[in-house]
Amino acid sequence: MYQIKTRKNKTNLFVRDCITKALFQLLKNNEFEDISVSDIIKRAGVSRMGFYRNFSSKENVVEEYILDIFVETVEDIKSKRNLNFAIKNIISTSLENFVKYVDIIELFLDKKLDNLLYNCYCRAYYTLNQDRTKSRIHEYSSQMFIGELFNLEMCWIRNGMKETPEQLTKIYFKILKLRSEIK
Repeated sequence: MYQIKTRKNKTNLFVRDCITKALFQLLKNNEFEDISVSDIIKRAGVSRMGFYRNFSSKENVVEEYILDIFVETVEDIKSKRNLNFAIKNIISTSLENFVKYVDIIELFLDKKLDNLLYNCYCRAYYTLNQDRTKSRIHEYSSQMFIGELFNLEMCWIRNGMKETPEQLTKIYFKILKLRSEIK
């Protein structure tokens, strides 16, 4: 179960941050599969016990980082939802928050970690929505949304992010409208 950052003690947050930064620094010059936990703890300056107290694997470091991004996005959406926040604004807010982390996401793509990144999206989405009722329709709908959001963001990066989040949101909804008109 995911634990929101504010509930973690400051020492663990510092250690987690050092480990995450170390992994991303190593990833700039190495392939993900060539990076060991020993490499990460050496770069981070933490003990092996400190690593395993906070993460179960190097993949888990990435998962937790992506989950933190999702939590930040969800909190941002929740704060704006009180202002009669429409679904278009939810997508737009997600894209705005995505822009903050584009350098790391590009690094993942450059290292061909699309599948790991997608799995992190799925895990984050399901962790943050675990209290909802589980029906087949909800499950299919969730998978479609995750896939669409993920692929929209990846395509946006690969195309140089020429559109603003608001413009891309409009494009997304135009596509949805065109889809609904297809008979």
